Amino acid sequence: MKITEINIDDSQTGYYWLQIFVKNQKDAFSLRKQIFEDQEIKERIQKAIKDNQQLVANSSIPMEIIIHNIVIEKLQSILDGP
Repeated sequence: MKITEINIDDSQTGYYWLQIFVKNQKDAFSLRKQIFEDQEIKERIQKAIKDNQQLVANSSIPMEIIIHNIVIEKLQSILDGP
């Protein structure tokens, strides 16, 4: 899929509309689905990071703290990307 143009529209409502131009309807629906799936995955990773941080904060077991800190680090690297 090739994105040919991206426009940003200020609708005067305080929201901004992002228009992404692709070659056909199939690509448009596919890109829309991918964006929402990526957003859902990101939210789930962020929740997992918070859950692990809570476990670290409430744990008194050194090995458990180490393991959860490793999980937090790996999840954060996924969010940060390459």
